[in-house]
Amino acid sequence: PKEALLMNPVINFFDKSSDAISWQWDFGDSTYSTSQNPIHTYADTGCYQVKLYIENQYGCRDTIPETVCIKDISSIYIPNAFSPNGDTHNEYFTVAQYNYCEFEMYIFDRWGNLIFNTTNLQGWDGTANNSTEIVQEDVYVWLVNAVDCYGNHWRRIGHVTVVR
Repeated sequence: PKEALLMNPVINFFDKSSDAISWQWDFGDSTYSTSQNPIHTYADTGCYQVKLYIENQYGCRDTIPETVCIKDISSIYIPNAFSPNGDTHNEYFTVAQYNYCEFEMYIFDRWGNLIFNTTNLQGWDGTANNSTEIVQEDVYVWLVNAVDCYGNHWRRIGHVTVVR
């Protein structure tokens, strides 16, 4: 399905059929359009079943369905603890649960020193300053700057506890 964020819930729809002479778009939210290539703004989050009804000059009709999902960025789950202890469970701290085109993560210790940064969506593996050693059990501050593939900018700050 196509995805967009609630902060920019605009979807450009394109008719890819050939020889159609009439179009009826049902956007799945009780709104409609007869434009060939409409632009629609959704008012709320959710997944919508969009249907395009087309007809050609001979009266032949077709229906093309597609699902569009509008997500609220604040609803993305961000864990507050992880355990980089080699047991293959919760080995990385990540907030990248969405399709980002640009991503930066910074991790700070309790004194505000930058100990880790990455542009890798996989996230933080619990090491500091390019070491292979896992940091001590403690609470760390994270900062994430991201841009999704629709151009929406996202910046969040939080904390995560390392459990070993």
